[in-house]
Amino acid sequence: MRSLLDRISKSGIEVTQSVRKAMCSLHLEQFTTYDFNGFFHDRPVVFMETENGGVKTISAPHMIVTLLHHLELNQGQEVLVVGSKGGYMAALIASIIGEDGRVVLIDPSPEIVRHTANALAGWPTIQLRQVESIEVAPIELPGELNRVLITGSIESIPSWMEERIVEGGFVLAPIGNNHHQELMKLERQHGELHPTSLGPVSFGPVDILESEPKPLSAIEIADLIETLIETCHEMELCEAEDLQQLGNIADELRLMQDAQEGELEAFITTHMQNFVQLWPMIQLMFAPTLARPGDIDQDDCSEFDFDEFKP
Repeated sequence: MRSLLDRISKSGIEVTQSVRKAMCSLHLEQFTTYDFNGFFHDRPVVFMETENGGVKTISAPHMIVTLLHHLELNQGQEVLVVGSKGGYMAALIASIIGEDGRVVLIDPSPEIVRHTANALAGWPTIQLRQVESIEVAPIELPGELNRVLITGSIESIPSWMEERIVEGGFVLAPIGNNHHQELMKLERQHGELHPTSLGPVSFGPVDILESEPKPLSAIEIADLIETLIETCHEMELCEAEDLQQLGNIADELRLMQDAQEGELEAFITTHMQNFVQLWPMIQLMFAPTLARPGDIDQDDCSEFDFDEFKP
């Protein structure tokens, strides 16, 4: 852990003494039963999966360090954390703010709440609650909020949360859609919330059920094909005839917006030969390259993981 934090620090990401002390004091086996060797290569670590392929992770170390730094934590503060992260992030925050501080941790998944409750047994300054939805204010939540960390992607800050941020307080959250997010800090100054972008990131959703893979619609597939056509044209990777065929497929897909899943699968299978030679390019386009400044091997950065900075 010390070597990992040294590498992150050398990359230019500030690692404060309080963060270093907290991360060196905790052991990952308390928060996940999955293999966590990748954590020391600055990668996220899975702590829960669903039967339908949904996955939740503990964020990559450089992202954890970044979030803790921008939370501007001090002894005795009260922090709201939205999204469990296996309890690891809440435990780090509790370690930094001390016995006089308090962490309120909420998550919509009952399975994750049960897992996190076991992981955080013996942490009296952390209160864990299951919520039906983060869009609705939890019962008995403190009326005023000073520090809020949202650990999954959202399109906008819930209105109840915005209303409760005190002067000088802020929300730290990855805001955007599945394809593009910005790590945003929204701080209340003179009665208004002022947004500051801290850079592009890639986070999974707060709710593990929303991370389960879903079939693409005909329109979504057409959009991806047209992006592929544009990229191949700019990089001169395909013959004009091949691109024209892909364009015709995209046009046909747009006429199939009401098609059933079986019809769509049959259509794609029929035209599969058009995609085979381009498959490596498709994989490269839609699996983002994400930064791992704390990795030992800086050349290995093409595998897709959530909760990291995009370079």
